Amino acid sequence: MSDAKERYSDGVYTRKIEALADQDLMDKIASGIHRASKYGKNWESVNINNVVDKFAQGAEPEFVDGKIYFYNSSRTIAIVTDVGGGYLRIQDLTVNQKRPLYLNLDGSNGHNYRESNGKIHGRNNSEYNEATHFRIKKREEM
Repeated sequence: MSDAKERYSDGVYTRKIEALADQDLMDKIASGIHRASKYGKNWESVNINNVVDKFAQGAEPEFVDGKIYFYNSSRTIAIVTDVGGGYLRIQDLTVNQKRPLYLNLDGSNGHNYRESNGKIHGRNNSEYNEATHFRIKKREEM
């Protein structure tokens, strides 16, 4: 059986081939590349297998535009990967609000962080985005 990294990589390859005949998809993939190059220098690198195993074990990829989704069995959590940018985010689907809620690697709300003394602080938008975007490691880095 293939691992999440293989299913993700196969999906990226397929979507990039499909984009050759679909300008809208090509534009979405290009946007992901741009986001990663502009903002990704401080993103933590993760092994996609570990993240999918923790939050959506056994999930099969679902393709929507320039994204590949791995949903947990109850569809309350989605690992949202970006085809062009090579990054992922962990989305909490139980929250019904205007903007999606993305989580830290420990599954907590990405808007906040806890100091060593236990005190909780909020993040500004830039800090939140940096804390909830994760670069997907290449196979050789895993």
